[in-house]
Amino acid sequence: MMCSNNQINRPKCGDIWMCNLPSHDGSIQNGYRPVFILSNNKNNRFSHTVNIIPLTTKMNKRKLPVHVELWDYQRFGLKAPSTMLIEQIMTITLDNLDRYIGEVDDTEILNAICSAIVVQFPVMAAQ
Repeated sequence: MMCSNNQINRPKCGDIWMCNLPSHDGSIQNGYRPVFILSNNKNNRFSHTVNIIPLTTKMNKRKLPVHVELWDYQRFGLKAPSTMLIEQIMTITLDNLDRYIGEVDDTEILNAICSAIVVQFPVMAAQ
């Protein structure tokens, strides 16, 4: 899942982008925030939508198996330690993406994301 951002204005799997998430009720993440691009690069190249994981700077709020913490935040282009909220995976249009800020290419972090996805979507464990 190592990805790079060499195609202008097209996100790649593993990228982190700043994004304008639409408003929602309740505890669903919204507003201007970093997001992790989850969808595959073929989708990202040809579709007008992408699957993302929102990030929050709230750390240690609740230790859930569907949260992945990014303590080495500067390495990924972030301004503060952040938590990936795997339980809030969503589909957005490319119009919501603002700018590329970094990439997650750390194998340990990518494995943690995959493990959290299997917890959130247990049907994936059957494969």
